[in-house]
Amino acid sequence: MSDTPPAWPPFYFSGGWFRMGSDEPQFKLKGKFEFEFLNSDEGDDPALAAAFYAADFPTRVAGEPRWLATGGWEIVPGETSSKGRIHSAAFTARRADTEVAGRVVFSPDPSHWVKVEVFLGAFRVLVAHMDKVWEEFELWPSGATEKTIDPPGRIGKRLDWINLAPSAWPALARLAGDHTFSIELPGRNVVEISAPGD
Repeated sequence: MSDTPPAWPPFYFSGGWFRMGSDEPQFKLKGKFEFEFLNSDEGDDPALAAAFYAADFPTRVAGEPRWLATGGWEIVPGETSSKGRIHSAAFTARRADTEVAGRVVFSPDPSHWVKVEVFLGAFRVLVAHMDKVWEEFELWPSGATEKTIDPPGRIGKRLDWINLAPSAWPALARLAGDHTFSIELPGRNVVEISAPGD
């Protein structure tokens, strides 16, 4: 399993009132209740954004009591930990009488992508690279050479669902077959959009 980031640079849409690392407003008022973002094509500084999201995501994952995944799996988050620029959240996945411990690890890659690794026990089973082109986060497999309109993995803007295509991460095929592998908060109605190759 390769750690090679995608062939293109990451992009982090600022879409906020302030750009990371700046106290200057990134908008102008157009009317009484209207505003317009300034220079939204520039995005946030990739080095700052990758480090921020790598540190923020584990606390967001662990901040929920449980997640549901394709195939009847229940995922219960555990403790978070940080060692330097590597941040992780432990979890336990359960289905029927099966239980497995794991962890998801986030780190800012030198290419300024956020590297996401999933471990089950001591085995690394998935590597993805994440950026935020618009409101949703996009996930790409290691070594991706062609950027398509629809990424093979996505995380919702409210961080309450994740969709992954087994065509990009073959290890998921055992769990999802040819369908999208989804993880979501309970009670959330996710509209699944097929990823390329599904």
